[in-house]
Amino acid sequence: MGNCFGSDVSSDYAAGRAYTGESIKEQDIEAQELLGGSLAYCTWIMLSVGARRLKDADVFSKSDAMAVLYEKKEGSWVEFGRTEMIANNQDPNFVHRFKILYNFERIQSFKILFVDVDKGQNIASIDPNKCDFLGQAEFTLSEVVTAQGKKLGRTMTNKEGRNTQSTVVLIGEEMSNAKEVYRIKLSAQKLKNVERFSKSDPFVQISRMQDDGTTWLPVYKTGVRRDNLNPSWDEIVVRATQLCNGDLVRPLKLEVFDYESNGSHRPLGWVELSTERMIELGSKAGSFVTLNPPRGKPPGEYGTLQINSFTVQTRSTFVDYLTGGTEIGFVVAVDFTASNGDPRERASKHYFSAGPTQYEKAIMGIGAILEHYDHDKSFPMFGFGGVYGKNPTDHCFPMGAPPDSTCIGVNGLLAAYRQALGTWSLSGPTLFAPIIRATIQRARATVGAKPPKYTVLLILTDGAIMDMPDTINAIIEASALPMSILIVGVGRDNFGDMHTLDSDDRKLSSGNRTAVRDIVQFVEFEKYAGDGVRLAQELLAELPGQLLEYMRANNVQCPPPLTAAPTMHPGGHAAPPPGAPPPGAPGGYPPPGAPPPGAPGGGYPPPGAYPPPGAPPPPGSYPPGAAPAGSYSTPGAPPPGAYPPPSAPPPPPPGAPGGYPAPGGYAAPGSYPAPGGYPPPGAAPPPNPVAFNVPPPAP
Repeated sequence: MGNCFGSDVSSDYAAGRAYTGESIKEQDIEAQELLGGSLAYCTWIMLSVGARRLKDADVFSKSDAMAVLYEKKEGSWVEFGRTEMIANNQDPNFVHRFKILYNFERIQSFKILFVDVDKGQNIASIDPNKCDFLGQAEFTLSEVVTAQGKKLGRTMTNKEGRNTQSTVVLIGEEMSNAKEVYRIKLSAQKLKNVERFSKSDPFVQISRMQDDGTTWLPVYKTGVRRDNLNPSWDEIVVRATQLCNGDLVRPLKLEVFDYESNGSHRPLGWVELSTERMIELGSKAGSFVTLNPPRGKPPGEYGTLQINSFTVQTRSTFVDYLTGGTEIGFVVAVDFTASNGDPRERASKHYFSAGPTQYEKAIMGIGAILEHYDHDKSFPMFGFGGVYGKNPTDHCFPMGAPPDSTCIGVNGLLAAYRQALGTWSLSGPTLFAPIIRATIQRARATVGAKPPKYTVLLILTDGAIMDMPDTINAIIEASALPMSILIVGVGRDNFGDMHTLDSDDRKLSSGNRTAVRDIVQFVEFEKYAGDGVRLAQELLAELPGQLLEYMRANNVQCPPPLTAAPTMHPGGHAAPPPGAPPPGAPGGYPPPGAPPPGAPGGGYPPPGAYPPPGAPPPPGSYPPGAAPAGSYSTPGAPPPGAYPPPSAPPPPPPGAPGGYPAPGGYAAPGSYPAPGGYPPPGAAPPPNPVAFNVPPPAP
């Protein structure tokens, strides 16, 4: 949902570049690009601002308050807009609202500043720094969207960052036309034939005028009609915000082109209309408009374009589901195969002495966004391809705390990852099916939940998988459930298999089974120069559409909006779930006024601030009592008391508890071992990793 209405939309068409395709089929597939991903699920939020218990800055009266909104861009605060001034009021509710484009896949950080305006000052031009300071608060737009009733209260701070008695109240409302969907049927008559040995292959591109009044932004393309001068195109289904940005009189340009496989499509004619005019034409059966000649062509007959029908429908939006309490659960799976390299070596993808690994950057970038959409912030975490002691390789072992392998927040995920590097050895091979099936169990348990819950599995891997057929079957099974799969390729290996799983052009199939929908999104981390934020934007762009596709296909009704409390406690944080640690305690929710992630004095640890090798594990880490990270034993020589003892029996046969999976199935993926299945507290770590996925040493 990023870059929705700017000139940098991620589309060759939207950027105004010619598309080179090899076939009309490719053209039809790419025509859907303008309807999918980010562009299709942007929405406008109208943000209302109020304040409670503002301090008195005037001697003989209450403050005359004005609010100034700032947006963080590239690390700096840039003024977004300001409200009117409300005189002599400690509890103002401002009339002016801020119109903000909501992007699900980005962290949109804002700061609201309250100042006292003196008599005679021009509120439109006055420098807020020259006014008396009343208070300020920082927030993210996702916090407003997911707050109960889309009403967020937050304690204001003074200039030094200390909490005050004042509170800001923020209310976000989705614009009503964001829920509108247009269904349009177009046809043409007597188009110009520009082919020598056949007829024109026409398609229509719709563009809308940008705010600058000169630039056209393409927003939709139809499919191609082969050898047809009187074509009728498939019905267009497009959101109002995408077509005209909710502006019924905004100019729209409808251009008809003759498709050419080399991308040099030849213009056949054009006409300029508005949404309002198209609705009017659609209501009159048989109404048509005459096409204007392409640029540089002489006047003449270029055919007509007919608006056969234009209907307006209302649909529940992604924000509607969030407002009704829909949660997005987050499950993380990390690659512990030996192809990553020994974590003690600088060349290893798990080496972290110089700062966070690519695995951690991906967890931070994606987790920082998704954690706003999970109410209890409890994220299951698993590893695959690792081995503990002399046990067989485990393709879905728990890294979080029992009984569900959960971690509290992104910090909990990072701590569990570091701890596991010190207690599990790298092995192999690389198998995805067990971890996907473990997540399937979780997703299946949420079917029918009220409010709905949608599960997202993030798989972080460094190379090719060894169970491609089984993985495809698992994904096909998962496609019918409320879940999506995000795959991040770490390093520079050949990720051809991953592109196969991310089947954007056609649905995955195996034998006579076909996926219900596309639920896999793959991104190579290296292409984003190690930037976890940009990675998250690319990886999460399709998630709102996948969630809505599942809800609509399975008739999951949008729940009614949750109602906010009539009064909001200072700080505005959601109440912790039953049994959760108190605010401010380790693993608990942030206390009122706590700094946001990445802010000084709180949030995610900056590079270099991670626990060093040998640091004690965090409370609740798994396995209990395991050796600290970095304390690898000497190869082949475990110290006294190491696991297992010399007299231990050999590993069980395939199919037995603790053994390799029996042919055709896996044993309870993600479940914890039976008593005695793992070392007792205080056991030493295993010897060096066993290299399954790396070439043998040279003789």
